[in-house]
Amino acid sequence: MEKNKMNIKTSVQTLAVMAVLMAAQAVLGMLEIHTATIKISLSFIPVVIAARLYGGAGGALVAGLGDIIGCIVHPVGAWFPPITLTYALSGLIYGLFLKKHTDIWFVILSVGITQFIISLFITTIWIAYLSYNANDGMFIEFYFTRVGMRIWQTVIMSAIQIALIPPMLKLMGRIKLPLFTS
Repeated sequence: MEKNKMNIKTSVQTLAVMAVLMAAQAVLGMLEIHTATIKISLSFIPVVIAARLYGGAGGALVAGLGDIIGCIVHPVGAWFPPITLTYALSGLIYGLFLKKHTDIWFVILSVGITQFIISLFITTIWIAYLSYNANDGMFIEFYFTRVGMRIWQTVIMSAIQIALIPPMLKLMGRIKLPLFTS
């Protein structure tokens, strides 16, 4: 019976932490800096924390559900499910690389995949799809024009993430809370 109470307590604690991280992801998403072609945000921080604590599933849930919460609380445009799935995929990748590793090469690899493959190419497909007009010419040309416009954002966000994630993971390892022990 005692073991069952421990599992319930851990489940409730996990749900509470995940809810707080989702809310933090939504709030940090609202505090992003926008220019015509660049969007800088720290909303990756709760996703990386969830990925480190709970693996790929935790990172995917916080990223995906945090995006939905952000769309409800602070809609910038219409909610588009493929973009939410793309965010969830980023959370999954962070979890796969950072759940058990804090080495800088795992950070660089996870950031490289999430920024240069998922954000730059996959998210741009959805953005191009949403904003494409047949009068703009062929879709593939329109898409690669959008990719070119988003390269600087990808480079800037990659640098920010590579600078912030390693000290954040190190700090999580030093904090002696039951929350941060695996």
